[in-house]
Amino acid sequence: MDIVSAISAKMNWDFDSVHVVRGEKAKNLEQWPNLAADTSPEALLSALQDKVDDGRNLYIATDEPDISFFDPLRDKYSTHFLDEYNNLWDESSEWYSEMTKLNNGAAVEFDGYMRASVDTEVFLRGKKQIETFNDLTRDCKDGINTCSS
Repeated sequence: MDIVSAISAKMNWDFDSVHVVRGEKAKNLEQWPNLAADTSPEALLSALQDKVDDGRNLYIATDEPDISFFDPLRDKYSTHFLDEYNNLWDESSEWYSEMTKLNNGAAVEFDGYMRASVDTEVFLRGKKQIETFNDLTRDCKDGINTCSS
């Protein structure tokens, strides 16, 4: 079973996507001085207003552990996150069954690498794709003074 296609299908293949990097980078003001402010809910609403139509399905690929952080966006968009679809890889899923068979009966964890891969692939299927370091913040992806242009 293709988890990425299943997630996209649940949004009727009609969604925009935004990648919001936060986590440790947002806490490191020395390397990313603007990231936390530029990815706040208020800043996101402002940045997205001219890019994503009101009411659209918006897939948010993020490393922010607290999804409620994005609650202010729910008033304007139909927000979606990877964890909403965890039934696609839980112990009763087709994916889990297939992976266990392929692994000689040993369970396979849907780990951080797989989560990041699926999140990225769903993000790339969005009709519009808004990225943290190209669209939301003026900080450089690899830290201060590392932007190529």
